[in-house]
Amino acid sequence: MSAFIRLALAAACLLPLAAPAQKLFKCVDAKGKITYQEAACPTDKEQKKVDTSHAGKTDWDRAANERVKRSQEAAEAEAAYNDKRARIENEKREEQRKKEEDAYRKKLLEEAGNEPPPTKGKK
Repeated sequence: MSAFIRLALAAACLLPLAAPAQKLFKCVDAKGKITYQEAACPTDKEQKKVDTSHAGKTDWDRAANERVKRSQEAAEAEAAYNDKRARIENEKREEQRKKEEDAYRKKLLEEAGNEPPPTKGKK
């Protein structure tokens, strides 16, 4: 077999791979059920044409950027959660410190024989 015939056969084998992407439609019926089909949707269903030009291809940079973005969002959410927890814990500690301080003052005044002054905001 000549080299030309082998090359022609190899090219012929690759032709089906170079076929253009088929059209794909996303159909949503009245109940919200979603179906995908190659033919246009019936008139009683909502229709949206689906872009299949990227089917089978992976944009590695875009995928990596999405992973980084999700990681950053997760880290920010975790930091916000930790900040909130720390703020709550600080408020609880401050409240406990004030209670202990008030109890200590009251104890000192009782030991000295004085009546404790009324606290502000409390009846």
